Amino acid sequence: MDRCVLFDVNKTLVRDSKDVSEYMTESIRTIYGVITEANVEQYEGMAVRDIAAAILKQNGVEPQIIEEKMDHLIDDVPYSYYNVAGHDDLIKSEGAQELLDEIKRKGALIGIASGEPERMVRQRLENRSINEYFKFGAFGNEAKTLPEIVSLAVKKAANEFRITNSRIAIVSSSPHMIKAARSMGIFTIGVANGSFSEAQLKEAGASLVVKSLKDRGRIVDAVFKGLR
Repeated sequence: MDRCVLFDVNKTLVRDSKDVSEYMTESIRTIYGVITEANVEQYEGMAVRDIAAAILKQNGVEPQIIEEKMDHLIDDVPYSYYNVAGHDDLIKSEGAQELLDEIKRKGALIGIASGEPERMVRQRLENRSINEYFKFGAFGNEAKTLPEIVSLAVKKAANEFRITNSRIAIVSSSPHMIKAARSMGIFTIGVANGSFSEAQLKEAGASLVVKSLKDRGRIVDAVFKGLR
């Protein structure tokens, strides 16, 4: 393996079949004692930590209290998510299976860079039977910000698999993740199969933008011909 493809997960590879915002409000109620209603979809593409902080701030919780209890919330979120959505079938993005198969066949390392906690991410991937493709990852329970998460993924690729950042690409439907990866000098592939448009992904600085994962020819070419 001489190159690596990192995938963002939620809305890039899979998405929930219904509104699951209740998982966040349930964890906020459990950890902070704040009763609120929030639409998680309006924070699409952000790290779970940042979503929770934004909701708590809107509810008047002091920054110091938000920070003091945030790690407890991150630990609780996967359980709340499972309670709300764990028994529902997620929708796999069109072309995801075929793209993963081709990348694996060509011998690239496949990993994860996600702002969600690892247990929550693995639940999503196991639900659609694609967890086995991902040999490693960096997650929202390991680092606080998206740039830190990408940085951690890059370090793991280097330390565990001896792959340098010039041979790493990331695939995401989130401008937030694209910007984070760009700040680390990572080749970025934006996929417009979430709520963000091709124009928004280009504006975020994506090196390549495709409409969906079905455009695997361009994605695979970028990974195996564009990374030097």
